[in-house]
Amino acid sequence: MNNTVDVSSVRVCRKSGETTFTMTMGLRVSRQTTLELPNKILSHLLDHFSKASRLALQFVETSWPGSWQLDHVLCEDMGQLVGRGIAAIHDDLAARGGVVGRARSKVCMDDALAEVVLSFEGRPRAEWIIADGLAIDGFVDAWYGDDGCVAGWSSGTNLRQFVDGLALGSGATVVVRVEEAGNLHHLYEAVFRALGEAIGESLGLTSTVACLPGDTSGLAGTPVYTVEKLDTVSGQ
Repeated sequence: MNNTVDVSSVRVCRKSGETTFTMTMGLRVSRQTTLELPNKILSHLLDHFSKASRLALQFVETSWPGSWQLDHVLCEDMGQLVGRGIAAIHDDLAARGGVVGRARSKVCMDDALAEVVLSFEGRPRAEWIIADGLAIDGFVDAWYGDDGCVAGWSSGTNLRQFVDGLALGSGATVVVRVEEAGNLHHLYEAVFRALGEAIGESLGLTSTVACLPGDTSGLAGTPVYTVEKLDTVSGQ
């Protein structure tokens, strides 16, 4: 069964004194290549977002003169860019046939549990509700270069800026509720999945089928194990 929503792809450009990004966005009809960003954790989380929302994201132009290491700027600007593309798709669907424009999604990932509630009302706001005793702004994960050494790392406080930027760029009210947060990598996977699912549902993109054929809930899919029986030496 295929998704029957007729989505017109859009091209959106965001240019400031710090960065220039141009992206195309449309219905995700096949597995896509990871977006290459300096923040490899954000790239990974955007894969989760794309899969959950059924929106395909592709770069046309990326330029960040003087801002390559400014992770806060990268995350915030990317959020605004993606948000503006979502707003364009929302407005087109609303004009042609109407959309619900509201949704909620609750996602668990191992020791993390997060919920996203959003509404496209033209009232941009991101609200984070964190359960007592939880800290979500610190170290999330690192990535490694070809030499095996740490090449960079990502923090929760900057990843939150992507969500805040998306609310601003899309004009949506977004509420993120964090109920459990053990490993922060798992938490932000849950947040980005929930955000994607809520956007996909609000636009009607996931009303027919949530995943493409062959997809599983996670990016890596179901692991395949091979077990081989080894000969043993008598007496050992």
